[in-house]
Formats: sequence, structure tokens, C-alpha cells
Amino acid sequence: MIYVVQQYKSIPDAPRRLAELEEQRHILLSVRCEDGQCIAKFPNGEFIFPLEMCEELEPLVGREIAILRLEGRYHIQDVGKVSRGGC
Repeated sequence: MIYVVQQYKSIPDAPRRLAELEEQRHILLSVRCEDGQCIAKFPNGEFIFPLEMCEELEPLVGREIAILRLEGRYHIQDVGKVSRGGC
């Protein structure tokens, strides 16, 4: 007898969207396009973004970045390029 097994992701492992005013700040591990969406993998999980963000995120793989969701828009910053101040 052969059983068909459906692959699924449990709810804790499923990619999620950033909430309004939420910031994701970690090293970007990978980016992929799946089901018409951009899925970015970070050490603390996977996050879903609009498909057009894939082009912007791909060159940032391996770098620490910050993504802020503000008024429904996503703002990306390469944290490695931020001036930390000092003397």
C-alpha cells in the first residue's frame, strides 16, 4: 500500500509577515522566490515580503540588515554601512 504524504510546515516554522512598526534586524541568510512572494531567511526564522523585494535583498545575503515595516511599506537598511559615530 502506498500513502501520499503532503509536505507542510508547522505553524512555528511557517514564514510570517512583519507587523506594522516591527523591525527585523539580523544577518540575512538567504532569499528565495516562492508562490509569487519573496521569502527571506534569518537566524530567527523566515519572513515573507513582496516579490519585488527579492532583487533588493539578494545582494545583501550574508550581511546584517534591518527591515522596518512602516505604514505598509518596507524600509531596508544595510546595518554594516551605518555610521556608528564616535571620535
